[in-house]
Amino acid sequence: MSARTLQAAGAALLLACVIASPADSRNSSGPLALARNALGVERIDSLEYEATGEYYQFGQAPAPELPWPEFMVDGYFATLDFARAAVHAKYHRVQVQEPGRARPHSEQTQDQYARDGVTWNLSPAPTAIPANLAERNAELWASPQGFIKAAVAHRATTQALPGAGETRVTFTLPGGYRYVGILNTAGDVLSVSSFIDSPVLGDTPIEFRYSGYRDFGGVRFPERIERRVAGLPWYALRVSAVRVNTAQAFEVPTEIAANPVPSMSNVEVTELAPGLLLFGGGSHNSVIVEQVRGIVVIEAPLGEARSEAVLAKVRERFPGKRVVAVINTHAHFDHAGGLRTYVDAGVPVITQTRNAKYFEHAWAAPRTLNPDRLAKSRRKPKFQPFTGKLVLDDPLHPIEVHGITGSGHNDAFAMIYLPKDRVLVEADAWTPTPPGAKPPAVVNPLWLNLRDNIERLRLDVQRFAPLHGAPQTADDFRRALGQAG
Repeated sequence: MSARTLQAAGAALLLACVIASPADSRNSSGPLALARNALGVERIDSLEYEATGEYYQFGQAPAPELPWPEFMVDGYFATLDFARAAVHAKYHRVQVQEPGRARPHSEQTQDQYARDGVTWNLSPAPTAIPANLAERNAELWASPQGFIKAAVAHRATTQALPGAGETRVTFTLPGGYRYVGILNTAGDVLSVSSFIDSPVLGDTPIEFRYSGYRDFGGVRFPERIERRVAGLPWYALRVSAVRVNTAQAFEVPTEIAANPVPSMSNVEVTELAPGLLLFGGGSHNSVIVEQVRGIVVIEAPLGEARSEAVLAKVRERFPGKRVVAVINTHAHFDHAGGLRTYVDAGVPVITQTRNAKYFEHAWAAPRTLNPDRLAKSRRKPKFQPFTGKLVLDDPLHPIEVHGITGSGHNDAFAMIYLPKDRVLVEADAWTPTPPGAKPPAVVNPLWLNLRDNIERLRLDVQRFAPLHGAPQTADDFRRALGQAG
């Protein structure tokens, strides 16, 4: 049974246990009974709170060794429906512009849901986000009242800690998700720790910290909520209002219920030239280059399922030819999540030196929640690191890998130029505006930086193969910059 299936089953089992928990909780005593009474757990079926603060985007650091980028958050509204094992969070966020880093203005409203072991966002149509299930569950069961409910339902163990009279409370949810919380002598939940799975980091520690408990209209709840992921800030929320037993039920959208885990196997092939193919069919692309020595894959996005689909299509289109390298543009998790599948197959990873060091460290972490192929084979990664420029010469399709300098998006960033074909492969430096969409009023500084790098390197680019979106021409790029075609 897959980890994702276990999560869904666990959500249903947990709901049954929590509904049955009042009889169990009357028989319990000690620190959990104190917390149950202090936090009003018995009378709370749902809890909603409002907050403002900061959010830090996990997996999108502007360099491998830097923290997640910061956003200012307002209008944060969370619904924690314990009776239905459902959670909803909606908020508005605006990216902070760090000094010396030219980013485009980024502003979104996030609208996130989970129920019945299924997760989705409204963006604006319902979009399944199965990888976020453990995170959504943690919002529910790591909350102060949710943690105590789950601890009682799952017959948690307690251990007195020396010193300040604190108590460690430990339980495990179905699917292997272990939760550890710290209670103080007043019955407040001070912190809760657990893990989520990440295709790059494996078993990734998450921590919820609570402080400033006070009375919010008859319920005790913290004024400040801090969340950390992989040891770095994730959310810092300041709570302004709390309400109990006001949550309205929401249902899983029909289209999400019918397809809660969208397949990654759809690969749509666009031929850029003989032996040069763009593999699309989803949110992220890969580009396949045939060389005399074998196949070079440019980019391994998302995760193992997508890499398996890409490799299967490579075998179909190029029978008998082996994959000799995979090129990674940068360390953002959506663009690097599928690299480990290539490592398991013995394929060397070409990436900037800073990224290679980061991946080597990250991939050494345990992977017990969702073991992938590499976790089972334990094959050592092979890197072909570079700084500045790397050339893969070939009579069919020579490849140049160039570092992008001065980009506000990432400091260890690469683009790939095919000089014989005059094609540039790039990720995030230019994501073309979707057909029919209004172009931005202000030209994106990342696009201008890409233009500057093309000119600096004197690349004769006639076509673009973006790793988001469809192939484009040089005239398309000029028009995006507001220049005449």
